[in-house]
Parts: sequence; structure tokens; C-alpha cells
Amino acid sequence: MTDIRIYQIDLDRDHDGVAFEPYASLSRWQDSPDVNASLYESVFKGEIEAKDIEDIYRIFNTEKPEGYEGRSLSVSDVVEIVKSDDIKPGFYYCDSIGFKAVPFDAELAQEMREKSITVVMLEPGKVARTAVIGSSLEDLQKAVGGCIEAFYPFEEEVCIVCNDEGKMNGMSPCRAVYGEDGKMMDIIFGPCFICDCSGENFGSLSQDQIKRYTEQFKNPERYYRIDGDIKAVPYEPKVTDLAR
Repeated sequence: MTDIRIYQIDLDRDHDGVAFEPYASLSRWQDSPDVNASLYESVFKGEIEAKDIEDIYRIFNTEKPEGYEGRSLSVSDVVEIVKSDDIKPGFYYCDSIGFKAVPFDAELAQEMREKSITVVMLEPGKVARTAVIGSSLEDLQKAVGGCIEAFYPFEEEVCIVCNDEGKMNGMSPCRAVYGEDGKMMDIIFGPCFICDCSGENFGSLSQDQIKRYTEQFKNPERYYRIDGDIKAVPYEPKVTDLAR
């Protein structure tokens, strides 16, 4: 058996476009000819039956071990041989032809991002709800209707992800957010969601967090200006509102 790890570039962080590029082309697209491990995420770790690197390439393109969710092994992927009777331990870059042994700082690589995350979804005029959304940048932007912005009003590692132009592009007010002193900090405009932010990527809330934040932000709000201050008043949406 061969103990391996596989690392693949996170396309959302690949601003230089080095994914799927042969090793010799790296210096053409980035400042260094070296493999930038911070762009990678670990997509597999375990033991497989493989006698050489090409055997690993075949397995992760044709057979794919159960539970493997990464892409088919391709150019720019890095295979780490942790322990093997047949293959020298080290890191191997999948090149356009064969593999190339390379230096690779695995501590800079991230664990594989969840494909989907469970969040508390907040929408103007609607009650809070649990939702499962995709974790890619495109999916997150779709959930809020545009470019995303994270807001960190909570003590625990949880944030509100909203549209960063919600106040300027005509979106309706959604929920007010308060500080520890009970004073209104801000009003979120447009759809947003509450999620975990304890890691490098946005993640799923725990069941306890889902329950607490769904209750805290349960009903939509109407806003009034009283004596120079803006006040938020929660209300229960009508059935016709919920059906929209």
C-alpha cells in the first residue's frame, strides 16, 4: 500500500491563472518559478494500491476511490508520497508529460473546502430560514445577488455575508444588527446569510447556532425614524408575502 496526499489549486484563489499550467510555465504567470503551496487545498489523504506515480494518475482518473470529491488528477496537481515501498517519498508535480519532484510546503495548503454549507438565510420581507448553498465564490454571490462582503458583529466566529452594494443598488432593507449595548450598529440591505467564519473559508453553522440565529433574526423588520433615531420593528409577514 502507498500512503499519499493529493493537493489541487483552489480556483477561487488562483488570481494568476496557474492552474492546469505545466511546471515550466509557472514563472511566466507568477513572480516565482516555484509551486505556490498557499494556492492549494488538500483533496485526498489515504492509502491506495499503487506501484508508481503513473499508477496513481490512472487511479484518480479512471477508478477514483470512494468518497473522493476532487477533480480528476491533472496538470498542476501535486501528489505527496507519504510512505511507500515502491515510490520515493516526496512531492510530485503533475506536469504536461509525467511528474516532476518539487519542493512544496504542505503547511501552507488548506484543507478541502466544503462543497456546500448550511447557513441561516435572511431575506427582506421573509422569515429567517435554514438554507444549504454552494461554497464557491459564484454560489455565494448568487445567494446575495452580487459581490459579497462579510460583516462581523458577533463575539463568536460567525459572520453575516451580504451584498457589498446593497445600500446603493436599490435593494430593500433586510435586518438591523445591534451591538452589545443594544444600540443599532447597521442595517443590512438585500438578502444575506449567517455562516461560520472560523477557518480560511466560510463554513456551516452548528445546529445550536442555526437555532439561535434563526430565532434572533426570525422576522423581517420595518424601519422608522423617531426623534432623529432609526428604529426597527419586527413584523410577521403575511402569507401573500411569503409566497413571493
